[in-house]
Amino acid sequence: MRSTICMSSRLLMFYFIINDNVVVKCCVIMNKVKRGMCMLLSIVRHGQTYYNASGLVQGRIDIPLNDTGKEQAIELGKSLRKRHEHFDVIMASPLSRALESATLIANELGYHDPIETDPRFVERDFHHLDGTPVETAMPLVRSKNYQFETYETDLHLIDRIQKAAFDLAKRHAHKSVLLVAHSHVIKALMIYADPVSYTFADLIKHADVVTFEITDDTIKVMGKK
Repeated sequence: MRSTICMSSRLLMFYFIINDNVVVKCCVIMNKVKRGMCMLLSIVRHGQTYYNASGLVQGRIDIPLNDTGKEQAIELGKSLRKRHEHFDVIMASPLSRALESATLIANELGYHDPIETDPRFVERDFHHLDGTPVETAMPLVRSKNYQFETYETDLHLIDRIQKAAFDLAKRHAHKSVLLVAHSHVIKALMIYADPVSYTFADLIKHADVVTFEITDDTIKVMGKK
């Protein structure tokens, strides 16, 4: 298991007296370990499905990966292995496209523990928009004021995901976790972390990876691969 430590820096000044009258000033950067909880969470968007390829909203409809999606997951796993990426825990949304992607990635990484599933990271509930063309649904989804029956609003989605992420960090403190989930799950956490820089209109491609640093009370976007 690899421990994950969140670091902050402080500058220490040292003064050395040489031959009684020569002062040499040295600056040393010291890393200060934060004492609280910290977890690195890398969230992957699942591979492609038939619905994705057909331009249809799938939301919580349980659609398996197509051949392209399987290849995307395998290639990501190979890429992570070549970069010597290590994950203490690999998890997935319970929807088959996410769980299958996680399994394929885990196989390439030589990860042999069971894949954990967490229903709190399931895709947004698009309700009546599931199965409709993306080009028809997206203008509605990107409207901040859109509400319809059980359609999951932006605020509800962001709140659901941030609460789940903080809870996950408590359970897996000081670990590196890989979670395979969905585009709106990833975007929701990005928006929670930095609402100025990110929106639901941002593009998250299949097998993209976004890494977050989660501490006791903050979530920070560390990068996208």
